[in-house]
Amino acid sequence: MAKARTSIEGLASTEKVLEIFRHNPECISVFARGGYTDDTTGNAMGFLAFLPLTADGHAALFDGRLDTGDPDLQFICRQHERPAAVYHWGVMNGPETAGGIAHVFERMTSAKYRGLPMYCRAANERALQFFLNIGFVQGASFKRHYLKDLMHLPMQAPPVASYDSYVPGAEDSAIGIKVVHDLSELTMVLAMRAAAYIGEQGIPYREDVDGNDLSATHLIGYVGDEPAGCVRVRWFAGFAKVERLAVLPRFRRTRLAFKLVQAAIDLGRAKGYTHFYGHAAADVAPLWERFGFVRRSGGGIRYLTDTTYFEGDLIVPAKPDALTPQSGPAVLIRPEGRWHEPSHLEGRIDT
Repeated sequence: MAKARTSIEGLASTEKVLEIFRHNPECISVFARGGYTDDTTGNAMGFLAFLPLTADGHAALFDGRLDTGDPDLQFICRQHERPAAVYHWGVMNGPETAGGIAHVFERMTSAKYRGLPMYCRAANERALQFFLNIGFVQGASFKRHYLKDLMHLPMQAPPVASYDSYVPGAEDSAIGIKVVHDLSELTMVLAMRAAAYIGEQGIPYREDVDGNDLSATHLIGYVGDEPAGCVRVRWFAGFAKVERLAVLPRFRRTRLAFKLVQAAIDLGRAKGYTHFYGHAAADVAPLWERFGFVRRSGGGIRYLTDTTYFEGDLIVPAKPDALTPQSGPAVLIRPEGRWHEPSHLEGRIDT
């Protein structure tokens, strides 16, 4: 730190740096001559420090609550936690430290850091050129905030699974879908179905609430942050049944119904299913047929009302990367529909 203060203005206090280091030792990497040794006294050539931000820390970076000169620990992840974003806090480098810098950035491709937004501020012209050379660009935005003095590293966004596309706080017209993971979300599903089926269509309660809701997977569709529709999938040994598609009236001019069905099929394919089956009333059968469902012959079936439903089947190719018993214990314990994201249990698995 003493060496860095001779060339870099505005550094955090040494006490703050030590506080951050004790909170999360991964935050600071020092480059020293002579290979790895416990005693680098006198050999220190440079360093790279970053702040692994929590979700609130990510927001605080943009709304002004995070003082990067004196960061509050509440905004910084512990070593075992996956951050929401990374802020490159400080760098002291030169030609002789290039290999060390490369090693630190290689760590950023690990599962813990891969795909995270990365930000920095250049303290001087030399730092500006360094960050520009490694791909950072000037200006950064997050939600409704834009900071021209903040730099960000453009990254190709990983493909978003259709069944895990809901982003809280998205713009009002954005359509997002997620799998139900708790009872409050299941309550939303039942409320929407009650409005669309029981209230609007006059379907008897015991036809809609049929005893299968606790043995099925439900998906919620959002328009902005408003729950707007849902669909249910039940899993059988050789096929999946897609059913209970409901969209609230004011959202029926959107593509939500289409996206809910697609998400249900995509979810099933991710789980290894290739055969999908369903019932559709005559007025919505064309929607299902757009996905390739083939209507079975016959006059259809009826439940407790006069509505006639037609059976249909969809056969799709197997997904090459579908889940199997060989997908690994870390993947198979993840929440339904979030197999691409490490869970909080990852670090506790011994294999």
